[in-house]
Amino acid sequence: MAKKTSLNKGLEALLGDVAESKNSEKPQKNVKKETKEKSSEILLSQIRANQYQPRTSFDQKKLEELAESIKKHGVIQPVLVRKDGKGFELVAGERRFRAAKLAKLKKIPVVVSNISDVQSLEIAILENIQREDLNPLEVAKGYQRLKDEFGYTQEAVAKSVGKPRSSVANSLRLLTLSPKIQVEIDKGVISEGHAKVLLSVDGVKAEQLLMRIISENLSVRDLEKQITESSPQTSKKEKKSRDELNLESALSSRIGSKVTIEDKDGKGKMVIKYYSYEELDGIIEKISH
Repeated sequence: MAKKTSLNKGLEALLGDVAESKNSEKPQKNVKKETKEKSSEILLSQIRANQYQPRTSFDQKKLEELAESIKKHGVIQPVLVRKDGKGFELVAGERRFRAAKLAKLKKIPVVVSNISDVQSLEIAILENIQREDLNPLEVAKGYQRLKDEFGYTQEAVAKSVGKPRSSVANSLRLLTLSPKIQVEIDKGVISEGHAKVLLSVDGVKAEQLLMRIISENLSVRDLEKQITESSPQTSKKEKKSRDELNLESALSSRIGSKVTIEDKDGKGKMVIKYYSYEELDGIIEKISH
């Protein structure tokens, strides 16, 4: 079981285990809400959406299914809110909040807590990541907001969400891909694995490969092979072996940064590109484990 951060524990104290099943609205026997703060019901009209919500898309069909469950059984677990002027701002539980609206409820059970802006963003990211509700680009944008709006370092982001710093660094690098590629990640057309491989080539070539991924339905392994086979080879003397090219591609994908190997008679060097000191730290951390 993964080690829980203090934020995990705090969120669990308020709402129970955030890693619960996505079908948490189904009736359960002997449900016990272990909340340190008393829950109550307030009007849905008094609650506004979380301004720090990292999730940008919601599956309408799943929301409708949840709404049907709520019509039959009610909202089993309260949503988390904080005071916002005369009303409230949602912190966690947006699926339940939206589904309750679809179910035409007037009120919803809530836990009101004194939460700061940064905690609101942390909790929203954590709740979605642990339930695997965010796509890779939404995760990266959430991390970037912690950095831009609250001055977090990569190390601080990693600690706040309970992830290795190398994982956070690799996630943030997705934001360096072209807007065209990011759109396809956001839509789920290409996977995070595809995206990491595309990071190992320049922008123009990456977009060309993107079109091939889509048109030819290339797997991540197929994509790595395409990059290997299309690598420039200037002369027989400088020509790299298939093993070297395969190793470069595999290492680039694994590390999340471009790797080149220069070999001559069993001697040479390996070059790993990085784009910031924080990313360098992440690479070092990754290869040292």
